[in-house]
Order: sequence, then C-alpha cells, then structure tokens
Amino acid sequence: MGTPLKNPPVYLTLAQVRFNPILKLADFLPSIQESFRQAGYPDFDRQHIISIQLTAQEGQPPAPTPVQQERFLLGNVDKTHTFILDGQSLTLQSTNYGQFETFSACFLEGLSIVNDAVKLAFTERVGLRYLDRVIPQPGESIEQYLVEQVQGLSSHLGGRPLYSFTEAMNEIGNIKLLSRVAIQEGPLAFPPDIQPGSMRITERFTSYIGISAILDNDGFVEGREAFSAKAVADHLDAIHKVIGAAFKITATRYAFDAWDK
Repeated sequence: MGTPLKNPPVYLTLAQVRFNPILKLADFLPSIQESFRQAGYPDFDRQHIISIQLTAQEGQPPAPTPVQQERFLLGNVDKTHTFILDGQSLTLQSTNYGQFETFSACFLEGLSIVNDAVKLAFTERVGLRYLDRVIPQPGESIEQYLVEQVQGLSSHLGGRPLYSFTEAMNEIGNIKLLSRVAIQEGPLAFPPDIQPGSMRITERFTSYIGISAILDNDGFVEGREAFSAKAVADHLDAIHKVIGAAFKITATRYAFDAWDK
C-alpha cells in the first residue's frame, strides 16, 4: 500500500465488471436493493436508457434500431459513491476515492451482493478508470505539470490555445490501457460516456474555471472467465498498477510535489 498524495487530482473513479446476461434482473431487485441499503447505499433510482443498435437484413444496409434498457442506481447518503446495475454489468462511480484498497473492497462488496442474489456464471470484462483534473495555481503554467509528450502542439502554433488532445492505446500483458489527455479552458468537464448525475464533486474541482488538463486512464481486461471474486480482485489490482505507472509518467515531478503539499 503506497502513501497517498495529500491533494490528489482525481475527481472520479470507476470500476466495472461485465457478466452473463440477467434477463430477469428486476425479479431479484428487491433483495439486491435491501442488501445495498443495509451496506450503506440507501439512495435508489431507476432509469430507462435508449440506445441505438444496428441491425442488418440480407441484401440491405444496416438500419438503426432504438433499444430501451433499464438500469438501477444505488448510492450512499453523501452522493459520493454510486453503483450502477443493469442486466449485464455492475459499475461503481466514486467522487471520494481515498485509496485503491478501500475503493476496490467497496466495489467487491457490491459485486458480492449481486452475485449472492443472481449467482453469476461468468465475467467478460473487468475495468478500472481514473479521471484527474490538473489545475495550475496562480503564476503557474499547465506545462509545469505535464510531460512534453502530452502537451500537444498548442504552445508552438502561436495565438491563444483553445484545445489540445492526445490519446494512446497500449497492451500490457492481458491489460489494455486507453490513456487520454485533454487540455482546455473552462469549467470541469466529463467525457461524453460518463454521467455523474447528482453525485457530489469535490468543490476545488468544480469552482475552478480556466486552463486545466483532464487525464483519463481507462484500463481493462477482456475475455470470458468463470465467475470468481478473487479473479476480479486480481484483475483490478493489476490494472491499478498499470494505470498508476501511466499516471506517474504523464505528470512531472513538479506536479507530484504540488499535490503532496
């Protein structure tokens, strides 16, 4: 267990497991919701999401078909931890990360609740994702916090920089890591596939409006495996190490010193 930074830049962390389809999930919901309530997640919401699927018929181009999906949100009173459950996955979103060990244990507790109710057969994907907002202090520049490889061309093009984006996808053993860095001016932003809803974000991230960088590190393992809580825990631990290494080579020594004050 490493020593955490005193003021880490992480503002949202996600863990997710995709598993075998549970078509009758609603039948198990009362038991699942009660177990989450007793575990400290009494907040509950039911959402209907419309997604688009492309269906093809022989001799015809693929046609978009709207598909309605139901998902359930189970959160704590402080709105810092929210589980999102649907018929094929469980996701934990947290705006109060703390340390990996406590975050991972929290997610595995939620996964255990689901497994106790539905008896999961297999997993197909285990993922971990960190969103960090790098904010320079008055008199500082964003370049002091980021290594040159992710700074983009803005500083070399002249004029006022508006936006810069870099992305890399690497495979480290059985882990795939999608690492993005977006530099822009304005308020706190979220990637388009992230929906924080009514979750409470730490004030120092939401109050600042100006130039900042969003570090988005998304690591995952794909492949069907018989369900095992230990295997999920091992995957999360391995992904965490890979993301940690990516984070350390993206930020400068100056940045780490600033975040540890």
